[in-house]
Amino acid sequence: MRTSEFYAYGALTVVESIWWFSIFAIVGTLLGLGGSPIPWFPLFLLVAFGMASAWVFGGDKFNISSRAIYQAAFALGVVYFAVACTSVGETWSFKVAWPVDMFGGTYGSKGAADLVIATIGASFMWYRTQSLFGGGDPARRLSRGFKIGTVFIIFTLFVELNVGFDIGIKPVLIPFFGASLIGLAVSRLPRTEEQVRTQWMAVIGVSVLAILGAGAIGGALTARYGNIGVTALLNIWGAFVDALLWVLRYPIELVMRGMWAFILWLQNVFGSGEEVEKELTTVSPLSQDLMNEASDRAEDSVNYAVDAIRWPLSIILLVVLFFIFIFAYRRFSRRFNAQDDLDRESIRGDADTKADMMKLLSSLVPRWMRGRGDRSAWRFPDAETGVAEAFLLYFDTLSHAIKRGMLFDPNVTPNERLSALHVFLPGAPVDLVTSRFNAACYGNEPSNLDDLDQLREAVERVAEQPNSK
Repeated sequence: MRTSEFYAYGALTVVESIWWFSIFAIVGTLLGLGGSPIPWFPLFLLVAFGMASAWVFGGDKFNISSRAIYQAAFALGVVYFAVACTSVGETWSFKVAWPVDMFGGTYGSKGAADLVIATIGASFMWYRTQSLFGGGDPARRLSRGFKIGTVFIIFTLFVELNVGFDIGIKPVLIPFFGASLIGLAVSRLPRTEEQVRTQWMAVIGVSVLAILGAGAIGGALTARYGNIGVTALLNIWGAFVDALLWVLRYPIELVMRGMWAFILWLQNVFGSGEEVEKELTTVSPLSQDLMNEASDRAEDSVNYAVDAIRWPLSIILLVVLFFIFIFAYRRFSRRFNAQDDLDRESIRGDADTKADMMKLLSSLVPRWMRGRGDRSAWRFPDAETGVAEAFLLYFDTLSHAIKRGMLFDPNVTPNERLSALHVFLPGAPVDLVTSRFNAACYGNEPSNLDDLDQLREAVERVAEQPNSK
């Protein structure tokens, strides 16, 4: 396992344990158990041991029967001791004989529920760790875990705010965001043995420290001075909304005055009885008295209308502000990602740190927020030097052939496509190009960069010749 993958899986262990801890905390709180049955640190150790067992017992190190026996025994021990760390009641203690105590009636109904939920949760988490490690691609799983975990953590904070007691989510906020950012950054570093640029490490360090530092300082100020900062932001936002309502009040008032004047005029004109006939003979439909009465009634209507649109206006403003931020982010990121699909600087180690940082940030937001820039039809992996270049050479060869009239069928294998490449690129070393692509694609075998450059020059010479087809 490469160093970058090791750190990525370590970060994934922290992130997965925290966001699943938040789910257990929500379930335990809603069931009246006072929070998560399993504390976070034992849950973290369970996930870590699960990852380690998947690495140790995976592959071809053991035969199938021995691997199943060893892994089952190891899983039983880890799950057993994880449940032994369950918080039963108000205090935490390590209970080695928890099955005896549970079936012997030592604990009440809540204690038994704690142990049952902890057993189910620990068994599920062990199963999940095996799929996490076996699935590979820790960067993608980290990105997904960050997004889903953020949603559950926010919901857990709301639950904690409503129940009025601590359910243990606040202490894990900084580890969650720190592990997410560090893991996503490290997983994008070069996977070769070449030295990582010092500038990259500075970007990772400064970015993570700035984000976590701002959060820690904000949390410390909130703990020391209460919710002064939040209250100040709410007051500023309220003043902004009040200013908009003050501006909107005048057109609303004019509309209300006109509406009430029209209603009162209709009442005076189309009313019934002798009183109306008297009013028609003594009061003009557009008299000053009628306008004064319309103004008085409009005042109450305006106040009601302003109060009624306050919250809808606030929501609309927040939505508008949200999309303004999305638009600004897209414009800013587009400056550094114009060559997004052809950038291979991170593979070689001489990355453009600004562009790579924007790619890292873009992985933290949903796809629909990233915009729809021009995307290449070709995909090649973040692999060691000589592998990605072989992919790119083959894709460029296909592009030249397509421009000369070849129909691209994605269901055809590279070897089956050789005859078509010979027809549309006659004289080009398409056999060697395809061979190098197959070696890189199916065997992860790097090619010599000088050889690839010579093949590229030969293909481009043929592509520049007039097309006889």
